[in-house]
Amino acid sequence: MRNKTKIILLVLMSLQIASLPVTAMAQTDVFDAQIGRLDAQIAQAAAENNGAAVAGLTRDRNNWVAFKRAIENEDAGQMMALQNALQHPYEYEPGDAVYMPEPQDTGGPEFYNQVYAADASGGYNQLEKNEAVNSSSGGSYGGFGAKTNSVKIPGSKSNFRVPKGQYHFVVKVYQGQDPSDIIKLARFEVRGRSQDRFVDLSKSSHAMYSTNSHEVTENRIRISFKNIGNQVYEIHIDDEIGAGEYAFMNGEKVFAFGVDN
Repeated sequence: MRNKTKIILLVLMSLQIASLPVTAMAQTDVFDAQIGRLDAQIAQAAAENNGAAVAGLTRDRNNWVAFKRAIENEDAGQMMALQNALQHPYEYEPGDAVYMPEPQDTGGPEFYNQVYAADASGGYNQLEKNEAVNSSSGGSYGGFGAKTNSVKIPGSKSNFRVPKGQYHFVVKVYQGQDPSDIIKLARFEVRGRSQDRFVDLSKSSHAMYSTNSHEVTENRIRISFKNIGNQVYEIHIDDEIGAGEYAFMNGEKVFAFGVDN
């Protein structure tokens, strides 16, 4: 815990974020507040039809989510890799318009940035929605050795099932937002004593004077998006997927489903 606190202090001090309290106990609240502020700015920029701001603020939000996850996993390499991006955020200047919820429904799913399964009758069904739980394994005494950082979903099977090859997923995004910036798809592995679902995000190794970290990509599924109107995008799964457990990931939120033969 002492090493973790030291890393947090050094990184936050190097970022020169004077408005954020630099304490280990407050770290989760600090990052949640920063992410929440960016969510509000993204919504306001979308209401102003400021596509460049939406894209820039979305990138900043993704970086903060990744940074929070790196601190929770004590991944010093990932923290350092994100420093430059966090030191140079998108400079957003709100326009004269004050953000208000849109009075008219633009069609499509109810919530933005959440993946739904579209049915034949034109409805939208929610997948199994969870908050990502960070998990790490490996390492050795004193913080040295190899470590794997993962996201865990409780339970061995999703309660939302689809037959193999029979799925139609969609996502609704803000005006000017690129869905590929926020939505990823991964195959989860069932493992551990409690048989939960895991997806590995990164692997790192720590020696006396060096830290190496790399992203795990073997479990990622290639997807593409097609605009079908009203800011709704159809998600096409480019890689063939078989029976198993999967989830779309958006920052700390996961939308899980299972594929049956």
